[in-house]
Amino acid sequence: MYKYITILFLLIFQSEINTSFAQLNTEKKYQMGIIIGAGLNNIKTISKIANPNNPGNDLTIGMNIVRSYNQNIAFNSGIEFDFSSIGYKYDEKIFYDYTDNQILSKKEKTNVKNITQFNLKERNQSPIYISIPTMLVFKTEYIGYNRFFSKFGMRHSFILKDLVSDSDINGNNDITMETNKELSIYTGSVGISVGTEWNYLSNSTIMFELGYYYGITNLNRNNALFGDIDKNKTLYTIDINNNLNYQTIKSTRDQIALKISFLF
Repeated sequence: MYKYITILFLLIFQSEINTSFAQLNTEKKYQMGIIIGAGLNNIKTISKIANPNNPGNDLTIGMNIVRSYNQNIAFNSGIEFDFSSIGYKYDEKIFYDYTDNQILSKKEKTNVKNITQFNLKERNQSPIYISIPTMLVFKTEYIGYNRFFSKFGMRHSFILKDLVSDSDINGNNDITMETNKELSIYTGSVGISVGTEWNYLSNSTIMFELGYYYGITNLNRNNALFGDIDKNKTLYTIDINNNLNYQTIKSTRDQIALKISFLF
């Protein structure tokens, strides 16, 4: 009698284990949740007028959506807010004009009085971006409650706000202004990341990932598309004839980021 009870108990226990693992391997078509990340910005310049000033950092928070096609392939997108910091040191005599707390572009100066000139030496910027990831996700099979994955794709970032803190040539005249004139409206990067996914409850998962994103567009604003190509620029040098020569910094941003996603 005890023999049959023992066999029945073992069969029930084995059935529960199989059911548990079957649930782990059931892929939910859509998952949604929050993502939090932190990383470092590596600024690379190909401009003579400025060099990067220390590595910047980046804080990311947002919402991600994962669309699974099967157990091994998915698509990752969403909306993320990036709170960044970047900095430059200027090697040449670089100037800009401002009034109150507004930096003036070449076009704006024609209608403004009481302009003050600033001899820029060092700038720290705190831009806020809204970013949209478009990443393909490749996943392994589950090993218990965990599996591994890799992502490949692009991040598309759009500037929302930029706060600049500037020091003059003597380093003793700091001013802080809000502007959207210096950085490009759009910044794109190609990225790859690897990580692990933990299925802790039903279809709820936590994803840990480490990624590298390579900037492919100029971080700073380029020439105007129409009319005077310098009309939106603010930085300039002055030649021996007192002519203003407007300048653009050419730089890209690479990022290393550690991110955690909570998906349901």
